[in-house]
Amino acid sequence: EVEVGRFQVIPFAWDSRPEEEGGQGWFHIYPGETLPPGDRLHWQQPLQNWNGMCADCHSTGLKRNYDHDLNSFKTTFDSINVSCSSCHIGAEVHAQNRIEAPEEKDIWHDALVNYSRKKGGFVRLADQPTASYAGEKGRNQAEIQICAACHSRRAPLSDGIDPGHDFLEQFLPSLLDNNLYFADGQIEDEVYVWGSFQQSKMFRKGVSCYDCHDSHSLKVKFDGNDLCAQCHVPSVFDKVNHHKHPSGGKATNCVSCHMPERTYMVIDKRRDHSFKVPRPDLSDTIGSPNACVTCHEDKTNNWAAKTLKGWFPDSKQNDQTAVIIYQARRGNPTARADLLRIIKDESQSVIKRATAISLVPRIADSSLIAAAQNTLQHKEPLMRIGAIRAMVVLPPDLRLQALKPLLDDRVKAVRIEAARQLLDVQDARVFEQAFQELRYADLQSTWRGEGRMNLAMRYEFAGDMSAAEKEYRAILKLDPAFAPGLIGLTELLRRGGREQESFELLKKAVTEGSNVDPSLHHAYGLALVRKGEGEASINELRKAVRGARDNARFAYVYLVALNSQGKSNAAYKGLKSALRSHRYDPDLLNFALSLALKRQDIEFALQNAKNLLAVHPNNQDLTRLMQKLSQ
Repeated sequence: EVEVGRFQVIPFAWDSRPEEEGGQGWFHIYPGETLPPGDRLHWQQPLQNWNGMCADCHSTGLKRNYDHDLNSFKTTFDSINVSCSSCHIGAEVHAQNRIEAPEEKDIWHDALVNYSRKKGGFVRLADQPTASYAGEKGRNQAEIQICAACHSRRAPLSDGIDPGHDFLEQFLPSLLDNNLYFADGQIEDEVYVWGSFQQSKMFRKGVSCYDCHDSHSLKVKFDGNDLCAQCHVPSVFDKVNHHKHPSGGKATNCVSCHMPERTYMVIDKRRDHSFKVPRPDLSDTIGSPNACVTCHEDKTNNWAAKTLKGWFPDSKQNDQTAVIIYQARRGNPTARADLLRIIKDESQSVIKRATAISLVPRIADSSLIAAAQNTLQHKEPLMRIGAIRAMVVLPPDLRLQALKPLLDDRVKAVRIEAARQLLDVQDARVFEQAFQELRYADLQSTWRGEGRMNLAMRYEFAGDMSAAEKEYRAILKLDPAFAPGLIGLTELLRRGGREQESFELLKKAVTEGSNVDPSLHHAYGLALVRKGEGEASINELRKAVRGARDNARFAYVYLVALNSQGKSNAAYKGLKSALRSHRYDPDLLNFALSLALKRQDIEFALQNAKNLLAVHPNNQDLTRLMQKLSQ
C-alpha cells in the first residue's frame, strides 16, 4: 500500500509449483530487464496497480471505486480471493437452503442462477470417430460468458464483475489483433483463453469450458489423452498412424501438437485453446510458431512441412486464411478479394470474420466497405463491433448515417463502440445513453494514461480545450511514461499557438527520460524541423525509425527530412530499403515515385507506379503514367 487505498504490485512472485518442478521460491517477474522508475512496467507505475490491473479477477464482488478528480481508490470487495459469488449469483439463498434442506438438491441448486443443469450431452455413435452434442435445443454455453470475464483480453465497461450480467454488457473484448495474436490466430501476447477458444471447431460444435475443466478447481478432468478421449475415440486418434510418434512419449499427447504452450509471467505455461493443426508451411511466411519445431528445436520449418506432407499427402489442411490476415495487416491490396471471402465465409469462426472486417481500413475498396456496412446489422455482436471499426474509412456524415442505428443496439459493447467512432460527429450526441455509457466506461480506466487520454480526446472533439489540457497534464503526473499522452498535450498546445511550451516539453522528455519511446523522438524531430534545426531533427527522426522499424510513417518522415537536407542519395537508398518492409505504403510509394522520375530511374518508377495502382486501382493518372513509362 503506497498510499491509503492504493496498492502496487512488487516485481516478485512466489513460485507455488512443487519443489521438484522448480518451485517453492521467490522469483523476479521481469528477469534481465532494466526497469527504472520512469518505465511503465516499474512497480510504482499504473500498469502495476493492483486496484486497476489485478483485483477484479482475483477477488470477489470487487468495486474499484476510483475517484477521477482526486486520483484515489476506495476499493471494496466481498472476499479477497475468488469465491462462489465470483461465478454464481444467489449464493446467500443457496447457502441458506443447503442448511435448511440439505436433501432437497433441486431447491438449493435452483437458487444459483448460473448453475447449469445438463439437458443433453455429447454422444458418439458406433460408426463415428468423434462425439457430437445431442440435446433438446442444442448446447447453451452461457457459462463461457462467466469464464470470459476473467479469461479474456478485454476493456472494462463498468466497475467490477457481476456474474448476473452478460459478458458484452460488462466488457469490450479484443479481436484477433496484431501483437496480441499471430496472423493464424495463435496466442502471442498474454490474451488468456476466450479469444483463442472462440476460434476453435470445438466451440462451434458446442464444447464448453467445463467439458474439460472442473468448474471449481479448474483442473482438467482427466490426465493425458483420456481428456480428449471423452469425445475422440482412441482407436482412431491415439494411434501411431495418427500422431506418427513412438508410443509412450510426450509427443503422443494430443495437446503437444494441438494445444502448444507459451510461457507467461516467467514460469506460467499456458496452452493455446484454438486446437489448430500444426502448419509449419506457414511459419516462414507469416512468422507464426508451430508445435513441430518448438519440440524439434534442431529442425527447420521446411523440414517439418515436408515431413507432414509425407505423413498426410491427402491432407486438406491448406487453408490460406492466415496468410490473408497477415497481408491485410501489412496493407497489401492484393489481399482484398480474399479478405472479402473470409468476411462472407460462414464456415469460419465469428471472431476471425470480425477480425477480417476490422482490417478493412487497411486495404479498403468499395466492395470491402460495402461488405462491412452490410455486416452492421449482423446477429453476432462481434461481427457488428468489427464492422463499426471498419467505418472509420467513411467521412463523418456517412459514418453517422451508417452507425446511428447501433447507438441504440441491444448490446452495450456495441453501443459504446459505435459512440467511440462518432465522437467527432456532434450530431450523434442526441443519443445520450450511448455517449454516457462511453464516458462511464472511459472513467473506469482513468487511473492510467489510456483512460485519461480517451477523456482528453472527448473534450477536444467537444471543443473544450481547457478540459482536454487538464486531462493531458494529469497523465504527466499519474502515468508519465505514457508517450501518447505527452504527444497529445504538445499537439494541443501547438495548435493553440503555444509552440515554445510544446517544444520544451518534448525536449525535456527525450533528454531527461529513460527508455524513451520512439514516438517521442519522432515528435521532437518534427518540432526541430519546424524550428529550422535540420541536422538535429534528422538525428531525432533516425532514432524514431530505429526504435520502431515497423512504423512506415516514421520512415517516410525521416526520409523526406533527409532529402530536404540535401542528402538525396541517402534518402533514395533508404526508400528502397523501407519499401521492402512497407511495400504498399502510399506515402513511401508516392515519394519514391517522385524521386525516381526526377532521377529518370524508369525501372524503379515503374515498380512504384505499379504498386501505387494496386493501392488505388481506379487512378487514371497512374494508369497513363505506367503506359508512358512502359513505352
